[in-house]
Amino acid sequence: MTFKSKIDLPFSIMMITSIAVLAIVGFLPFFLDEPLDFWSVTILFTATLPAILLLILMTFTTRYIFHDDYLHAKSALFGSKIPYRDIYKVHSTANFISGYRIMTSKDGLEIHSRSIGLGSVKISPQNKDIFIEELKKRASHAQYQDI
Repeated sequence: MTFKSKIDLPFSIMMITSIAVLAIVGFLPFFLDEPLDFWSVTILFTATLPAILLLILMTFTTRYIFHDDYLHAKSALFGSKIPYRDIYKVHSTANFISGYRIMTSKDGLEIHSRSIGLGSVKISPQNKDIFIEELKKRASHAQYQDI
């Protein structure tokens, strides 16, 4: 079973602002008086375009996939496989800026697991209630708080 990540207005504003800042900083030299040489243009494009594409990909490819033994939270180049047996606590969170997160919304869940390097991962599935029901079936031993 696969769940897409929920995308809300605060996250959209943050992403649009980040992309706009990257684009302005990366392409501003083209609008200055002095012409750019080939290497300057190459460096600007090589640094700016991949960063913008990565932000866009991370926003629209975030998925949470239930497998037989683990939950796979993935987004573009990043992801985590979270074994159900290692999940010990799940609770709601609105903090989408700090911590290890694979989420695109303020309305999210924080999953605490012994197998995650930082101790927890923040996710934001669409159809949150159905996602929680499915997670409870697979990790019934975990403690569910404020859900």
